[in-house]
Amino acid sequence: MWQQFLVYAVILVTLGLMVWGRFRYELVALASLTVLAVTGVLEPTEVFHGFGNDAVLSVVAILVVGQALRGAGITEPFAVGLLRFGGGAPGQTLALSSTVTFFSAFMNNTGALAVFLPVAVHVARATHRLASALLMPLAFASLLGGLITLIGTPPNILVSSFRQEHTGQPYSLFDFTPVGLVVAMAGIMFLSLVGWRLIPKRRGSVSTHSLLRLQSYFSELRVPEASQLAGRPLRDFELLDLDVNVVGLVRGGRRIAAPPAFEQLEVDDLLLVEASGGELQKLIDKSGLELGKRRSIGEEDFGGDDVDLQEIVVAKGSPLVGRTAKGLRMRWRYGVNLLGISRQGSRVMRRLSDIRFRGGDVLLIQARTEDMADLLRQLKCFTLQDKAHSVAWPKLLLTVSIFSVAMVSVATNLVPLGFAFMAAALVVVFLRVVSVREAYTAIDWPVVLLLAATIPMGTALEKTGGADTLAHALAGLAVWVSPTGAVAVVMVSTMLISNVINNAATAVLMAPIAYKLSVDLGTSPDTFLMAVAVGASSCFLTPMGHQCNILVLGPGGYRFSDYIRLGLPLSLLVIAVGLPMILLVWPL
Repeated sequence: MWQQFLVYAVILVTLGLMVWGRFRYELVALASLTVLAVTGVLEPTEVFHGFGNDAVLSVVAILVVGQALRGAGITEPFAVGLLRFGGGAPGQTLALSSTVTFFSAFMNNTGALAVFLPVAVHVARATHRLASALLMPLAFASLLGGLITLIGTPPNILVSSFRQEHTGQPYSLFDFTPVGLVVAMAGIMFLSLVGWRLIPKRRGSVSTHSLLRLQSYFSELRVPEASQLAGRPLRDFELLDLDVNVVGLVRGGRRIAAPPAFEQLEVDDLLLVEASGGELQKLIDKSGLELGKRRSIGEEDFGGDDVDLQEIVVAKGSPLVGRTAKGLRMRWRYGVNLLGISRQGSRVMRRLSDIRFRGGDVLLIQARTEDMADLLRQLKCFTLQDKAHSVAWPKLLLTVSIFSVAMVSVATNLVPLGFAFMAAALVVVFLRVVSVREAYTAIDWPVVLLLAATIPMGTALEKTGGADTLAHALAGLAVWVSPTGAVAVVMVSTMLISNVINNAATAVLMAPIAYKLSVDLGTSPDTFLMAVAVGASSCFLTPMGHQCNILVLGPGGYRFSDYIRLGLPLSLLVIAVGLPMILLVWPL
């Protein structure tokens, strides 16, 4: 009995720490798993069970295959069509939401949103509308898309894996479709006709203007012969310990945007630097540079054929989160100049190098064009600039063929999900559709670690009888609310928990409780497991509920309450539509 109470205590502490957000989810889960192992609740072999679980391997493989599809340009024809799409806000919301929902059904929903996020920003700017009216519906649509298929979202895969362990049969690829498709269609219609009107008019960092209007923050400095920096490389600026960015260099009439750190300064070079008034004076005093002529500075000063200027969004799991530009040494380690930060629609005016980044921040950065794509993958950030990309048709056709074979194999129960997509992932890497580095970067390692650590916690809940105890308590409620009411309780409980912790972890913890409850009531476990799957992916109430919600936080300039204003009626709609559909397709 003491072990059962210990498991409850560990889970409650884990949930509390995840809600607090002070520590990373995966570290909290790994620490909790360690406690269960040290106390003897879990055997050594059970501790590492999650790392070899089919669900975890399936998520890894699907992420790699999804990256291959995106890299080959599968979304480009759709993006081009959406950019040409006219109409008012309802029509734009319908077109964008429908498209991202479709792609989210077959690839990672965060990746699908990342592809169409700059498209939505471009549409908002082109039609002189606030991006806030489009971005939150787009994020919610990506979550709705995950409900449609087995591979649409990790909770579906986890619920299917749990079903296989307890009944011997996993869900097939399209078992989720009858319920998920109807819920998604209802959600899209709500977002398009009513939902976008519920969002307050927020002037986010990507409204009709952008962070690119920064002329007043730059000065031109000349390198005199007496300067201590003459004849020395640019990286020596770091030794001055000042909040200064060198964003351009003019030498003999030739302009060099974002000069490399090893570039050696020469006498009479003109440097375009970003610095506050106080920092600029300190720079002149310490280095002996001379203030040059003031002139009008435009976007062309920061970019060129080989240098790019982009607004990017910091994702929740980015290595930037909680760090500062100074601590990361962004200029010298990554070759990135940080030119501006916007947080929830307001430009941050403090010393940039000392600001700790948060998920959802919008950064204006300058870097070499050839490095930009790799930087975005490395830093796990997403661009807001919509740039035309050509479709690599040979790669695209090859990848779609591989993806289709994997899907057909799973749909016909020829091979298990994990095997089919792991084989597909290996093939796309072997055929160099994606490089090994791109494949590793595509994998969301924090989520993988979180899944691997929480799956044994679900095992501990079952092993100690904790799931039985909670299920008996809920079965007692069913005397008053009926089995149908019990299904509703499971769905709503899962939905609420998924709004404060990772939805995959929510599915792992709720699946055994839901299964035991179905056994106690003598009903079909599928009804309750489907309620868990729908509830886990319906996290619309908070920005921290899902990565997609975080991604639109800064660009849309949203406040916490904005998610409730749109997310609450959408959540109620999901319950109103999803519960009857589950009972119809998966009867008690």
